[in-house]
Amino acid sequence: MPSRPVSAIWKNNISTLTESFDLWWDDFSRSIPQDGCDVFFRADDIGYPGRQFSAMIEILKEHNTPLAQAIAPAWLNEQRRDALLEELGPDLKLWCLHQHGYRHINHERTGKKFEFGPSREKNVIAAELGRGKGKLTKLLGAHFSPIFTPPWNRCSAVTMDCLVELGFKAISRSTNVSPQPPQELPDIPVNIDLHTMKNPSSEQGIKTLQSLMEDAVKSGIAGFMLHHQRMNKTSQLFLHYLLAKINSTPGLRVKDIRDMLP
Repeated sequence: MPSRPVSAIWKNNISTLTESFDLWWDDFSRSIPQDGCDVFFRADDIGYPGRQFSAMIEILKEHNTPLAQAIAPAWLNEQRRDALLEELGPDLKLWCLHQHGYRHINHERTGKKFEFGPSREKNVIAAELGRGKGKLTKLLGAHFSPIFTPPWNRCSAVTMDCLVELGFKAISRSTNVSPQPPQELPDIPVNIDLHTMKNPSSEQGIKTLQSLMEDAVKSGIAGFMLHHQRMNKTSQLFLHYLLAKINSTPGLRVKDIRDMLP
């Protein structure tokens, strides 16, 4: 997969970013609820291991941080599976390997992008979801987790009914999206977008990220969404910085998404 545009915030110098966040962090840490905040990380669009993916994984390993990896089934084959598992290492306990749509393509003629949206029939949706789950189960075996992340963080109510019927245990979208999932399919949403922010300037990007983090910790759950194809050297260095700050801040509890299931 080709590299994708880098958000304006990552066109800052890394020292500018860390200085801004150092000045802000004390006030931020005081906003953490008394009973703390769970923190988790999810990376989307997995399936093509490469240089940017390797850099992201090494950062997570260094900080012993779990990562939910959303894999597009159509992108994975045996060769890429082998490269992925080699990169992740023999101990896979940090990695929640789960399903990211099927082909990650848009099927809507108008409006927002959906892979599994309102224009598609239930039998077609169920068949694609089932093929995707079957392929990932065959390729990953016991390392596959039955959690579903829809492309663009949205899908139809019919899709979520199909997920329940297919035995999925949870869905992970963005926060405050509709429709609501059925009771049998808990939603573990991300609410902090690190790499697809659309601010026109780097200064606005800093303010947006800080605002997202403030709102997230007040809710009690901070879910960070990563996209390795959009990471440059500055964003990689900042991820190092961010994980160190989170791990040293009382009240922030880094979690594996699998441990957040009811």
